[in-house]
Amino acid sequence: DEFNNHCEWHGVECNEEGQVVYLTLGNGGLSGRISDAIGNLTSLRRVDLHDNDLKGSIPSEIGNLLNLSSLIISYNEITGTIPDGLADLSQLEILHLHGNRLQGTVPRLTFKGQTKSSFIADCGSPSEFDTPLDCPDCTMCCN
Repeated sequence: DEFNNHCEWHGVECNEEGQVVYLTLGNGGLSGRISDAIGNLTSLRRVDLHDNDLKGSIPSEIGNLLNLSSLIISYNEITGTIPDGLADLSQLEILHLHGNRLQGTVPRLTFKGQTKSSFIADCGSPSEFDTPLDCPDCTMCCN
């Protein structure tokens, strides 16, 4: 039955072993927080939660997602700092953090050498924030 099989849920794609590899829930009317349990989905390759009403901080457990190539959480109401574990995500090619209320420094990111890498954050000046994000590896800074 579709309610018991998470691989049948809207916006969830699994591999042959039934492990979640894609969460595509952008503009889905979601609210609440990103659960720390996301770190248990170690086969995840793409997380797209843009344009929702998510609050709270980015869980540090996101650093457990070593296969993650795309993290798109732009245009929510996420606050706090960016977990240092993001620097451990060596497969990361797309990181969209803009349109939130994040602060501090984005950890040094490992480029895989592809020219298609896209790291975007609210690090531009002037900024609507007192202190824009420090993102030395960003390919684009938004104001």
